[in-house]
Amino acid sequence: MMRMLTASVLACLCGMVHASDLTLMVGDNPPFNSFRGSRPEGVAVQIVDMMLQRANLSVSYIGYPWARAFNLAQSEKNHCVFTLGRIPEREPLFEWIGPISVNQWVFFGLRERRLALKSLDDARQFTVTGQRKDAKAMWLESQGFSIDYATTESQSLKKVQAGRVDLYPAGLYSLPELAEKAEVDPALFEPLLVFNRVDNYLGCSKSTNPEVLKRLRAALASMKADKSFERITARGLADFSDPRH
Repeated sequence: MMRMLTASVLACLCGMVHASDLTLMVGDNPPFNSFRGSRPEGVAVQIVDMMLQRANLSVSYIGYPWARAFNLAQSEKNHCVFTLGRIPEREPLFEWIGPISVNQWVFFGLRERRLALKSLDDARQFTVTGQRKDAKAMWLESQGFSIDYATTESQSLKKVQAGRVDLYPAGLYSLPELAEKAEVDPALFEPLLVFNRVDNYLGCSKSTNPEVLKRLRAALASMKADKSFERITARGLADFSDPRH
């Protein structure tokens, strides 16, 4: 789902890592969350920032490769990762806070190939790329798909561009930014099938301070009650068009 910054890059919003209430790791899932330069951005980042402000919690952002970030968010106290698709395979692994966004998962393919998909079963005849610990790859594997793994989203896109793999699963609005980072032309790709709809969450380690979790959940509830959550989401998605139209 996501390409993380290298471990040497830290973007701390409120002091050093050891002094913060939470350490957050942000994946590459535009327009909800991604890194540009040294700071995270996106709709979900704005929502989480307001949650933290209302909860009066300090935070540090740290970057690791996605598989390591996923594991740290399970094992390290007061570590969280987002946005995290809430699928059955992940249910017992985290403390879940959300949903903070909703994502539709789409198979993309090379436009010149004119592949036709009407159902998930139609996709089984084709090869599919993905990243380890990514929700889309995990869910597809649970449906019987074999995944041709790549380390990053950029590598996956380049595999499809080169004709080595047929299908690239991504969020409905993600392709333009991910293609830009991969230095490939997004116009080469077309959406073929929406194959799932998943709520995205902030996933925190089971050892996270219960008071911190309580304050985060209360902050999110207050944002939904006063419609600030709705306003941030609508404003953040306003510039993104549905690629199926």
